[in-house]
Amino acid sequence: MKTIIQKNSMKNKNFLVFLIFIFISRILYSQTLAKYEPQNGCYIGAFIQNDINVNGMISNFENLVGKKHTGYLTYTAVSSPFPKAFADSCKKYGAFMQLGFEPDTAFRDVVDGPHLRNWAKEAARSGIPIFLRFASEMNGDWVPWFGSPTLYKEKWRLMHRIMKEEAPNVVMVWCPNWRPDIPNDTSRNIMAYYPGDEYVDWVGVNFYMWGPVYDSLMNETGYSTLSKLGAVYNKFSNKPIMICEWAAASREWRGNPPLPRITTDYCINHMNQLYSDLQQYFPRVKGVFWFDYDSHLINKSDFSLTNNPAVLNAYKNVIQNPYFITNVNLNVPVISIPQKVVRLIDTIRFEINCSRPIIEAKLFINNSEVQTISSEPWMFVVDFSSYNDGNLEIEIRAKTIDGYEGRGYQILEVDNNNDYFSFIIDNSDSLFTGFGGWVSTSQPDRYGNDYYVIPPNSNAYGEWTFIPPFSGMVKVYAFWSAHPNRSMNAPSSIFWTGGTPILLLFNQRENGGRWNFLGEFNFVENIPVKVRLNSATDGYCIADAVKFYRNTTNVESSNQVP
Repeated sequence: MKTIIQKNSMKNKNFLVFLIFIFISRILYSQTLAKYEPQNGCYIGAFIQNDINVNGMISNFENLVGKKHTGYLTYTAVSSPFPKAFADSCKKYGAFMQLGFEPDTAFRDVVDGPHLRNWAKEAARSGIPIFLRFASEMNGDWVPWFGSPTLYKEKWRLMHRIMKEEAPNVVMVWCPNWRPDIPNDTSRNIMAYYPGDEYVDWVGVNFYMWGPVYDSLMNETGYSTLSKLGAVYNKFSNKPIMICEWAAASREWRGNPPLPRITTDYCINHMNQLYSDLQQYFPRVKGVFWFDYDSHLINKSDFSLTNNPAVLNAYKNVIQNPYFITNVNLNVPVISIPQKVVRLIDTIRFEINCSRPIIEAKLFINNSEVQTISSEPWMFVVDFSSYNDGNLEIEIRAKTIDGYEGRGYQILEVDNNNDYFSFIIDNSDSLFTGFGGWVSTSQPDRYGNDYYVIPPNSNAYGEWTFIPPFSGMVKVYAFWSAHPNRSMNAPSSIFWTGGTPILLLFNQRENGGRWNFLGEFNFVENIPVKVRLNSATDGYCIADAVKFYRNTTNVESSNQVP
């Protein structure tokens, strides 16, 4: 009896210690909220790009799960262009973007130069909050950037500085894997990689429940979602926490023989445990993302939310709790400047969405400060009649009472002589014809929802047909998704009745995610023009979008992006 009393006493003491820890954490945490941190509640998000049941579409996913989500996850390499198409999709549905931002092995692409500076400006121009999960799971030997905590912290601080200077809408999320530290091994010690509080906005954590066979093989049977979360959560008392990736398997291809094992109950139990206990035991968790992907061909686990009706219904039920909020706390100004053509006297109307009072806003045109306002209404009126026709870079900065600054960027067209013309044909439009290839969404640096893939050494092609509404000189641009497996000599031809066909070769391993200048041509009104991209011998060709553009008094150079 005495032993039982002692054990109960010890349990009570341990529970009391846990409650004291929670209480102290809440006191220490009652500071100014971090960027986009909700005062109450928790954001919900998901990775859905590989969910074939929703075709990677936000609208399809939210219709299935029955609730708007606050954020969506994608990935891109540091060396790749900013994923504008995905950011635009998030903006359309009122969501933020969580971005897995992945460097090469030796951080060679993490340098303070034009690429990262321009990338950051594109991020600011997106007009949405971006949670940048740079080089995550650094404490795991399965990622190339594992093994050098000193170099890691140096590159993290550099990335933080660039984003702070160029893109204040970016939240730097430092995200290790949950795995416990290994004694006397700094490369596998979570805190050895921590760059310091002043360089981290949010702390993230990744963990998975792979399946009961995996748990047994890896001696993880005793680990729950809460213990894996706690491995990182308990190290930080002053930062908001985001579960950047997590899921529980509903099927598992392990064991002997490796047949699919139905693990529906395993999945649902872990799901219910995590989502039900966050509010009470982990109040600093302010975001949770489910990795919605049947990845069993890669890692032998099915994490899909939509393959199994019981799993889908369980998820629908658990997220209905109002604790899981659907709107972002915009305590950092998010500024949207409409992309438009301005003529003579026009008004730039911009929106500043912010949950905190604005104290100042500034307007810059072509990097020169034009006007400052310090009270409502937050509107700038500019007479564009004094500007030459062409591109103007507009930047607006707004600062809150808390010191957070938001920025908005946009390129406006001045067309005082009223001859501006821009026409885009995407691969999904009726004026595009594809033969022998396929549609893909695997790369984020695309135009629109997808692009058309032309395999090498084949008779496949993609063709855009443009009917000029006027006669005269027209500039032609092409948009593609870059990758090392693309052609360096993608063969394109431009031809029309009465004209000489023009053959162009361009390198699709570079300059993805932007408009690339192909040339300027003299077209005739109503005479169809065809731009055809054929198969190459040295890699895949990408038929995405083509732009036809005119602004006759524009002083842009031939390769400037309109």
